[in-house]
Amino acid sequence: MAVEQRLFAVGVSHHTAPIEIRERLAVATDAVPGLLERLRTEGLCSEAILLSTCNRVELYTVPPQGEGNLDKVTRWVADTAGAKSRQVESHLYKLQDQDALRHIFRVASSLDSMVIGEPQILGQFKVAYRTAQDQEATGPVMHRVMDRALTVAKRVRAETEIAREAVSVGRSGVELARQVLGELKGRSAMLIGAGSHGKVVARSLLDYGLSELVIANRTFERAADLALTFGGSAVPFAELERYLTRVDIVLCSTAAGRVLISRDDMVPAMTQRRNRPLVMVDLAVPRNIDPRVHELDGVFRFDVDDLAKVAGRGMEKRRQAAEEAERIVEAETERYWRHIVGEAVHQRIGGIVSAAEAVRVAELARTTAALDHLDPEQREALDAMTRAIVKKILHQPLSQVRSWAENGDLEHVESLFAAFGEVQDEDA
Repeated sequence: MAVEQRLFAVGVSHHTAPIEIRERLAVATDAVPGLLERLRTEGLCSEAILLSTCNRVELYTVPPQGEGNLDKVTRWVADTAGAKSRQVESHLYKLQDQDALRHIFRVASSLDSMVIGEPQILGQFKVAYRTAQDQEATGPVMHRVMDRALTVAKRVRAETEIAREAVSVGRSGVELARQVLGELKGRSAMLIGAGSHGKVVARSLLDYGLSELVIANRTFERAADLALTFGGSAVPFAELERYLTRVDIVLCSTAAGRVLISRDDMVPAMTQRRNRPLVMVDLAVPRNIDPRVHELDGVFRFDVDDLAKVAGRGMEKRRQAAEEAERIVEAETERYWRHIVGEAVHQRIGGIVSAAEAVRVAELARTTAALDHLDPEQREALDAMTRAIVKKILHQPLSQVRSWAENGDLEHVESLFAAFGEVQDEDA
């Protein structure tokens, strides 16, 4: 068994895969518990957390004690995409141990986000953690890692200006709409669904002078609640197509997991609009708006990857804040990984001490059985002497292994533990 406490992170993000790949791996909220259960019953992990957003799908796992096959976990993730798993696997990143820990800290701190510094990921991160807890899919390792990740994210926001410098998803959506429509005052929009990104963009559009917002949701009561929040109006989901002819902007942000507005739906709508420009922003993964609608005259369709390009233009303003945040994450990763390794080393030392004590007790019992003339005081003195001998023999090598562990010299740590293991095997 290696000294390190094994930790794996496998997934795709907007950095490594286009939306066509990400939507194959996207996991609906109600499907997460079943996948977490499968991971454990199939023996791939002892602890797991699954994070699925429009920009990333990631699995964080702790393998079973004494085991751990990162390639197996990677193939399992790819297989959830179905028949084209090999194509998906080429886009997956797979990280382990300290690299996995660093990645988790960066994700929670919004350093790996489409929009660096955006706040949505931290909420999504917390939900993924809570879901895993509810399924009893987390244990001591993940509890410590996730709690520390949240602490690191809080520190990044408190000690840098990364959040203040963020170009938000909402601002990116506004910029795309203004590229097509120009001034937004007097314009109207329809929000379909209640996804977090859709609400952020809708709020930003209103801040830039949007005059009307209508909201459609499969649950009308939910649409009515959102309409009250935004000062808009709710419309029945069944009347969605009618409003496609009226509004200037359509925002789609549902968890339907399929296309809701097809190219065929848009043909008659654009005829009635007489090709008056329509901006369609699809914020869902899997996508809700057929990509082919962009082929129609007057339709300008954008998705989350397009928002990423807009957000990227403001990167220079955020670079300094991001560099400061990266230094915090790196320091926290180094310090906390050594803490985790230190705990594993401490457990291994405890095992060696226990094994040595068992040998001492057995040998003492064998010896004293032949020395029946010893009185209790002599037996106690013999016990104390053998205990002191074992302690003195172990003191120097175990002090050395602690020093190596503190300095990150795990190769020497492993060699010493291996030597103890070989001795125990020979005795056995």
